[in-house]
This record gives sequence, C-alpha cells and structure tokens, in this order.
Amino acid sequence: MMFHLPDFQLYFLLAVFGAFLGAALSGTARLFGCRARPKTSLLVNSLFFAAAIPALYRWEVARDLPLMFSGGSGLFRFAVHLFLLAVMALVSRIDFEQYIIPDVVMIPATVLAVLLMTLLPGAAMPDYDVDPCTGAVFPRVLAAFADVDKDSFRLAVSAAAVVFWVFAMSDRRWYRRLGFRRRSALFFRRLRQSRLTWLLLGLGAAALAALWWFYHTPDGMYELQKRALLSALVGAAASMILIWGVRLIGGWVMGREAMGFGDVVLMGFLGAVFGWQGGMVLFFLAPLAGVVFGLVRLFCRSPREIPYGPFLCLAALAVIFGWETILPQIHDFLIGPLVAAILLAMGVLMALLLWVIQILKRCFR
Repeated sequence: MMFHLPDFQLYFLLAVFGAFLGAALSGTARLFGCRARPKTSLLVNSLFFAAAIPALYRWEVARDLPLMFSGGSGLFRFAVHLFLLAVMALVSRIDFEQYIIPDVVMIPATVLAVLLMTLLPGAAMPDYDVDPCTGAVFPRVLAAFADVDKDSFRLAVSAAAVVFWVFAMSDRRWYRRLGFRRRSALFFRRLRQSRLTWLLLGLGAAALAALWWFYHTPDGMYELQKRALLSALVGAAASMILIWGVRLIGGWVMGREAMGFGDVVLMGFLGAVFGWQGGMVLFFLAPLAGVVFGLVRLFCRSPREIPYGPFLCLAALAVIFGWETILPQIHDFLIGPLVAAILLAMGVLMALLLWVIQILKRCFR
C-alpha cells in the first residue's frame, strides 16, 4: 500500500524544503564573496524557493497535461528541473555581485546534469526529439554514413562533444602581445601547472572510457539512455558553440570582450538539460530580457557592466514553464534544413546588437 499525503501537507512540506534550500544557497553564495545585504538575500532566497518549488511540482507533476505533452515522467522532470533551478539561482547571485560564473560550480553541475539526463531519460522535455543524430535535421549527413553502425556513430559524436568540452574548459589564455615562442611556452607551462588541466583530463578520460563501454552494449540495450546521453552531450556542445560564436564576433566588432566565458559554460550546462533544441530557444530568448535591462541601466547612467548569466537563467525558466506553448510555434524551424544558416545569421545580428548597445552607452556617458 502506497503512502499518500494530502495535497495541502505535500505542498507545505515542499514549501518548507524550498525555504531551507533557499537559505542553504544564500549561505553558499557567501562563500564566493556575495555579501551584499546578507539578511535580505537570505529572506528573498527562502521566500522565492518556498513558492517556486511547490509551483514547479504543480506544473510538472500534479497538473493534467495535454495528450501531445504527456510523454516522459513529470516526476523525473521535476527532480532535474529542481536541480537546475538551484544551480541557476546560485550562479545568478554570484554573477550579479561578482561578475563571474565559477568553474568550481559549473564543472560538477554540468557533469551531474549529463548523468541525470542519461539515468532519467523521461526528464527530457515532452514531445521532443532526444536523438539529434537520427532525427530529420541530419538526413543528408546520415546518408553519407549509411554503412556505419548507429552506436559507433553515436560514440564518435559523443566523444567529440566530450573533447570539445574539455578543451573549452581548459585555461587557454593566449597573449598575442608576446612573441610566438614565448607565448607558446607560457601557454603550455600554464596548462602543465594548472590543477584544472589534470582534473579535466581525468574527467575526459573517464568519460571516453564510459562512452566506449556504454555504446558497445548489445543493440537495443539501454536504448533510451543512449539517446538521452547523446542529446545531453550534443546539447551542451551546440549551446556552448552558439554563445561562444557570439562572444568571438562581438569581441571582434566592439574591440573588447562582449561577454564572459562563464556565460558559455553556463549555456553548456543548460544545453545538457534542454538538449540542442531547447538550447536554441534559450539563445533567442535570453537577449530579450538582457536588452530591456541594459537599456534601463543606460538611461539610469549606471557605470557597471551587465551580467548575462541571469538572463540565460530567466530564459531557462521561460522554457520550463512555456515549452508546450513554444514548441508548436517552432517545431518546423527546429527540423528545417536551414536551421544552421538561420542560427548563423542570428548570431551575427546578436553581435551587431551588442555593438549598437555599446554605441548608446558611449552617447549617454
């Protein structure tokens, strides 16, 4: 006989848990130097999570979904999105005050996100292609590899995503003002001396070994988990590439850093949870809130830079609560043959928008 709590008691317990979680996250943020108005932050965090967790449970578990959105497990999605919400709240607070998104948070968070999405394939957003290498987006690519075993192809794509993530997270600072020999020696010496390098190499080697074993299990075994793992890894890599491209183009246009690399890392974490489709939606939604907030600060003549991480997190909340509304509007776009070209064009436009904002900022000084 299953134990069942009345709705009132269940939501009360969720609210109490949320209050304690908010307080714990507030204390964790203080470890990263966030000390502005600690009592107010503690109260706001506790109240936010006391309301947010019951609301999230109601939205993803307790309510009746339409038939087309009834796939997967609402309870699994609630658990994963609760973890997502906690990480987003922590990094948003740190980014607002310290203008950094620490690797010590994002590296374990990203690894754990990939593991959760693999172990809980039902946590993927409903009515959503979780196998990007067998969907309608890549028919011509797959035709060129018709004789390649499906799991071998998945292994190759997943391994490439892991190698890319290890490379992206490494200390890759390259001082152009120095001569080639000197800057090369400095680059490799820093890599050798950095503990992060050895940690990333260890994680990468362990991941590649696990991938080789996982994709060499018998056909049909762990099929859902294989598809979910591939979706998480491709989602993380593709989402990072989108923001990294904007960072590079924006830096070239404005002659300065357009956004911090922490935003690229955060986008990879979100892409691991939402997949490459959700990552593209985040890519388009986040600038809307950022531009509005940025224009307000320009008119207020605020001298401070605008942290972009919190707006990525706001976009992630919009995806969680608005996916069943968003999906029918963008479904054809997500499977269309011109998606790569459209994304490239949007990336360029986004960089131009950053350039315009920079001009406005100079005008209002």
